[in-house]
Amino acid sequence: MVMITEGASTELRRLLSYHAALPRQGVRLRVDEMGSLKMAIDGPHLGDAVIRQNKALLVIMDASVSVLLSKSVLDFCLPDGKPKAEFTLRARPAD
Repeated sequence: MVMITEGASTELRRLLSYHAALPRQGVRLRVDEMGSLKMAIDGPHLGDAVIRQNKALLVIMDASVSVLLSKSVLDFCLPDGKPKAEFTLRARPAD
């Protein structure tokens, strides 16, 4: 399953609060046809992988996205040359 940094976790919680997500909703991660990461507020469906933080739902992914992102780290940071922070995916460091 994708690893989530503290920065990404903080921003995901902010997004859920900003969009007045219900207690049983989280941020759904999906990958579009072009391979870009997309996010939406949603509730979990049967077979989804979920990530909770302090017992609160944070991230939801279907099984295929969970496998695709299993060796990745989701971060929210200021990438090189970018004027503002954004979500980024990078490879998880080797153990």
